[in-house]
Amino acid sequence: MSEKMNKPEKRLLTVWRLEVALFVLLVGATLILIPYAAYNQISTWVLWPPAVIIAIGLLGGIYMKKRYDAWNYQVREDHLYLEHGVFKKVSSMVPFVRIQHVDAQRGVIDRIAGLSKVVVYTAGTRGADVRVPGLLPEDAERLQEKLRDVAIESEDRDAV
Repeated sequence: MSEKMNKPEKRLLTVWRLEVALFVLLVGATLILIPYAAYNQISTWVLWPPAVIIAIGLLGGIYMKKRYDAWNYQVREDHLYLEHGVFKKVSSMVPFVRIQHVDAQRGVIDRIAGLSKVVVYTAGTRGADVRVPGLLPEDAERLQEKLRDVAIESEDRDAV
């Protein structure tokens, strides 16, 4: 098994920043169009949304960089280890014996960026899954196969 911590592809940071930019554009358009629709004119009130838009965009970009820097994963001897989070640090250990199935997914934005994510579904409560984002498709496939294989090997062991 791999002993080094792995990071998502750097392109994931670009994808996350683009998502922030789209959000900022949506908020900015809303801040400008609502007063226009209400008063049927553009007033001086419209001058402050650009400052808000710029501030949200800068803070969002900084947050996404911190989010990317915090993301690590590692396939260990008997579990998948994940750490992520900016404000709330999360360290997750998914025992191989708890893995039900593993998907490699590629949404539209992922395909455009040439990325995939691996989703590991575990036994337990509803929504018990973890995601490893920002993988190259071939790396996602390798991780999916490795996790599938170790889950099958550990079927005879008890979940702790």
